Amino acid sequence: MYDFDTLVDRRNSDAVKWRATSACHSSVYDEVIPMWIADMDFAAPPEVTAALKERAEHAVYGYTSAPEELYRAYILWMKKRHNTEVKRDWLSFSPGIVPAVASAIRAFSSKGEGIAITPPVYHPFKRLIEANDRLAVEAPLVFNAGRYELDLDALDKACSKSRLFILCSPHNPVGRVWNKAELQAIAEIANKHKTIVFADEIHGDLVYEKGLMLPSFGIKELYPLLISAWAPSKTFNIAGLQASIISVPDEKLMAALQKENEKLGHSSPNCMAPHAAAIAYNKGEAWLDEALVYMKGNYELLCEGLARKAPAIRVSPMEGTYLAWLDFRQIGLTGDINSELIERAGLWLDSGSRFGTNGDGYARFNLGCPRYLVEEAVKRLGAAFGS
Repeated sequence: MYDFDTLVDRRNSDAVKWRATSACHSSVYDEVIPMWIADMDFAAPPEVTAALKERAEHAVYGYTSAPEELYRAYILWMKKRHNTEVKRDWLSFSPGIVPAVASAIRAFSSKGEGIAITPPVYHPFKRLIEANDRLAVEAPLVFNAGRYELDLDALDKACSKSRLFILCSPHNPVGRVWNKAELQAIAEIANKHKTIVFADEIHGDLVYEKGLMLPSFGIKELYPLLISAWAPSKTFNIAGLQASIISVPDEKLMAALQKENEKLGHSSPNCMAPHAAAIAYNKGEAWLDEALVYMKGNYELLCEGLARKAPAIRVSPMEGTYLAWLDFRQIGLTGDINSELIERAGLWLDSGSRFGTNGDGYARFNLGCPRYLVEEAVKRLGAAFGS
């Protein structure tokens, strides 16, 4: 029903993904293919485009109040899609999850205090921690029996030194979806040390096995310490609208977070985002279901193609997100491998070194694109690194 095979030309649209790539050059290929930043090259659901046109035709673009329509849509979505109850009084708006992380760091810790993270992990976490003069306390993931796992002993130790733990669920970049036992273990550790848990669940809708994703709300033991962040941005490819929903079950935590937001001048959403984001939740499910099938096909193509053409490049299992995690260490690539991939394969992937500890020699590969680009990328990787 939906067309995911056609590439929408974004070269002259100020799209970060494509504009930055225009400055990259390979002596082997005329054009470098961008497969890095986590947005899709698919057209958003047509219902979202229609909603934006409808709002634009109103012709007055004044200040916008709290997005009640979006909150209602989100509550219904979480119940329908994830069988999870969310209460209206838990909810507040943020222009993005990264600003919300920054607010939480400032609200719940002081300069010099620790914030726990589990690298390799979404790189803005550590950048925000250090920019706010806090200490990043690491509990690196471990690779065991073919997949990544939490090192719970290391996490316990990290949380003993931290006011806040930033949980990435599903995990970006390694693609794990944390299961109930793992989330319960996190809750036990958090309660033991009174460590607040900021759960970045922005990829929570992008999971390939039905029922695999358990939202943090599903662990009631977390409620006194939980800040959960969701957004339609990754789900429906509308990140540029800047609309995220922050959920805090505990009243005192909510008040403290809101106070910090007021200090930072965070206010109402832009006039275009709330209605379009609500429509995405209310009418975009069929689009999402088809997109997930398509991107899973892209992942399978990547795995099968590399196994034939460049078997030394290993692909981690991808339970969630649309970001494959590739291991180039067996072909001798180490450190920041971005320039090597651009030069030899004409591909801009996100170098694993950006994601911190244990990321060297890896790269993150964006599968949210037409299939022919994945085919071309496999061909190029085979030519550059095949046996």
